[in-house]
Amino acid sequence: MSSVVFAQFSDSHLYGDKSAMHFGQNVYQNLLRVLAQIGEDGDMQFAIFSGDLSQDHSKQSYRNFVQAVEESKINIPIYWLAGNHDSLRYMENLLTHRLICHDKDIEIQGLQLILLNSKSDTPAGFVRPTELERLAHVSKPTLVMMHHHAIPVNYFIDRHGLLNREEFWHAVNIQDKVIGVACGHIHRGITIAPGVQNKAPLYGCPATSIQFDPEFDGVKALPEGPAYRKFCFQNTQLTTEIKRLSFDGDRVS
Repeated sequence: MSSVVFAQFSDSHLYGDKSAMHFGQNVYQNLLRVLAQIGEDGDMQFAIFSGDLSQDHSKQSYRNFVQAVEESKINIPIYWLAGNHDSLRYMENLLTHRLICHDKDIEIQGLQLILLNSKSDTPAGFVRPTELERLAHVSKPTLVMMHHHAIPVNYFIDRHGLLNREEFWHAVNIQDKVIGVACGHIHRGITIAPGVQNKAPLYGCPATSIQFDPEFDGVKALPEGPAYRKFCFQNTQLTTEIKRLSFDGDRVS
């Protein structure tokens, strides 16, 4: 059986000004570099952006995302999820590009991906019942994707985690074909193995903007470059690795 290869990238935190620096890094250029590298990988079939596109909430930041897609020369479909920083209305209306897809269900070569909306009225996440009901239709190996993390990671971002994680994991755990849950939000490329609460592994995605320092009680950037996650699905098995780019910014606390 042929494989399905795709990328997850996340948390670009763009500004309306492309030259703006975020904790010492030019986040527009970081996004551009990540998109270009994904596009240069000849195995990649599509990519999924898992939220927190904007840092300053400006319409121009969303337009800059589209411009980065164009400028990077990437040529694969890009799906998206909203993060707590984002405006769903802006994403739906301003992410207009031939490669940007608004579908939230993807089926390809025996793999299903379900993109859940976890955006709430606060920075924390909440998956509404209508979204959870979508998990009842799992019929093949499925990767669930959303912005917020559904398991604590033991640093400050847990204050903005998924509020109804018990309900979420109940909906996931009763579906034996869910092979993983992938999130953004935590700005770290970590994997949490299946456990008592979660029958499926949780894959955290590093950010294209900055990587959080888990030892600091608040936002502090590690001296690391942008990164993304690469997935490969083959013979009903999902494998994944983190792809890191060089660090070109200044170290800023």
